[in-house]
Amino acid sequence: MADSLHQIEIHTNARTLYQAITSDAGIKTWWTPLCHMAQQEGDNCRISYESMRLILFAQKLLPQKRVFWVCLDGPQDWLGTELWWEIEQLGPKLCRLDFKHMNWSRDDGLFPQANSMWGNLLNKLKDYCECQVLPEPIHRPLMEVVS
Repeated sequence: MADSLHQIEIHTNARTLYQAITSDAGIKTWWTPLCHMAQQEGDNCRISYESMRLILFAQKLLPQKRVFWVCLDGPQDWLGTELWWEIEQLGPKLCRLDFKHMNWSRDDGLFPQANSMWGNLLNKLKDYCECQVLPEPIHRPLMEVVS
């Protein structure tokens, strides 16, 4: 099993960071405009970009603290992988985000690409949260999101 681990400090509050990770409006600013995010635990997130469509099960949504998704549908290499977001408020306007994309069945295939993608995406997330800049999503959609 292979895991992708990232840590980044973001000058924002936990509420803003959590919303950027869990809301449609947030994801659209730093990942992809084609998404429908889970509103509660047990719901599915639907995310589409480039030629990829993902369905992520929202196993844990702890506001301003933790998000835990499991990939139910997408590329073979992604199936069963787990995406874990841990938010720690370090100060009034400073958070540490620990992100893990875990349980890849191998460390080749899509794993290296996804690891690089997450590094880029987390910097887009940081830019959005710190500056309220609306960067171009890193992925331009080629398909419609699944309803």
